[in-house]
Amino acid sequence: MKTRPAPGAASAGEGGALFRFPLVRLGAAAAEMLGTAARPFRGRVLAVFRRSFYLEGEGEGGGLACLGPPSIGAGPLNAICDLPEGIDWEASGLAAGAPAHGEGECIRVGGRFLFSLEGVEDWRPDPLPAGWDASGLARGLAALAARARREAPAEGLGRMVPALAAGEAPEAAGGEAPLLARAAPAAALLMGWLAPAMAAGESGEALPLPPTWAAGLIGLGPGLTPSGDDFVGGALIALRALGFGTAADRLAAWALSIAGVGTGRISRAHLACAARGEGAAALHETLAALLGPHPDAALAAPLRNLDAIGHTSGWDALAGAAAVLALRARRS
Repeated sequence: MKTRPAPGAASAGEGGALFRFPLVRLGAAAAEMLGTAARPFRGRVLAVFRRSFYLEGEGEGGGLACLGPPSIGAGPLNAICDLPEGIDWEASGLAAGAPAHGEGECIRVGGRFLFSLEGVEDWRPDPLPAGWDASGLARGLAALAARARREAPAEGLGRMVPALAAGEAPEAAGGEAPLLARAAPAAALLMGWLAPAMAAGESGEALPLPPTWAAGLIGLGPGLTPSGDDFVGGALIALRALGFGTAADRLAAWALSIAGVGTGRISRAHLACAARGEGAAALHETLAALLGPHPDAALAAPLRNLDAIGHTSGWDALAGAAAVLALRARRS
């Protein structure tokens, strides 16, 4: 049996042609949701896009997984498939609500698509490079700020990265960037909470909740994962990576409680992964690159990959991470 059919190739199956594809890499949340032969998966298609689609597990807290080609990049929710070039799920007839369930080492979706779990690899983000120090972090942040001035997209929150990387509160933009104008004050408030929270968490002190007005970040912006959600997620990932677990716990509890009604199902799932310290591979690679010996050169490739995530999601998450990294650099 072929595991990688060419576009249009199929084998006979119940309900018509059955297309078979191998899964090659699973993030932690995707692996947990899709289950095993001993704990079979049942759910449905939640949303369909050209390159990818989301599955939702049945029942409360059923979890999500995003199935797509290697070009979507590794991440905690992503189930990377070996797919034919140019596959278009929207044009395939797959639709939201289609049933999905596990069959041993396979996942059947919509009665026509079969995804094999045999030989799939687990993906987990690597920890930050060992041996980094404050001076290296400062060099990396300076290189990141310089690249962001040249490369950050005009939309989203990427234009805040130079100020945030310098440890400065972002300035509200003018009328041509209403999203930035709304996000900057809330981000500044969150930064004002993060600095003492990072210090208090190390000492074991009880932490207050983030300020009320910072809640405006959750659900702020258009799309599946609004820019404000991505910003908070990036901050959570950086806190976990740097070892500020207490501050991350407090920020996660605050953000997820608001996200329960303040943002969409898919974005909540990404925030939950960020609360555990996991996000897109490109973000983790960017953080590692800016802590390396030659950050400017090392940042080129991961920033290109980050730029390809969503409309501006990669840069939005990087802005939140940069704020935390800069606060850590200032404490040294």
